[in-house]
Amino acid sequence: MNLKPLVFLTVFTLISLSCNNSKKELNLNPISEPIDSIAIKPVGKEDQITESSKSTKTNYENKKVKKIDSKKEERTDGNFNQMTLFEVNKDISLDQLKDYCSSVKPNYTNGYFQILVFFKNADAARFPDTPVTGSYMEERDLKNIKAIYTINNINGYSKLDYYEKNNWESIAQTTDID
Repeated sequence: MNLKPLVFLTVFTLISLSCNNSKKELNLNPISEPIDSIAIKPVGKEDQITESSKSTKTNYENKKVKKIDSKKEERTDGNFNQMTLFEVNKDISLDQLKDYCSSVKPNYTNGYFQILVFFKNADAARFPDTPVTGSYMEERDLKNIKAIYTINNINGYSKLDYYEKNNWESIAQTTDID
């Protein structure tokens, strides 16, 4: 039995819980509604965050990273989580993805969580069946994920998990992104 998805979900849940506690400490008005209910809505052009709004010089080639789609989940606390899917060349390096994430990070400062998922094949790119912050559990998804960049705009958490082969077969190389 492969425990990797279970371990990943457990770690992600613990991080999410710790982030929720940080948010509650920062919020002077406690929320009476539960935060676990969310509404999913497609991102319209007015809500969409794009990396093209900031032009910076980086060591990656633009043709190696292509944006596919974004999905925003409204939270009951008035904030939102957003996941953005990308296609990347299979040979993209950790350093190239670090450069890319560093250059686009300023464009993802809205919302609670911003999760950027880099797929090796655009045809395999899809949003998880669970809420955005629940991440991916299916083998077919994990075998096509090259990297996941998670930004928590509330507590400053910003990590890139890079997989040499893919999320199913490789151990994550985790890097902080400043």
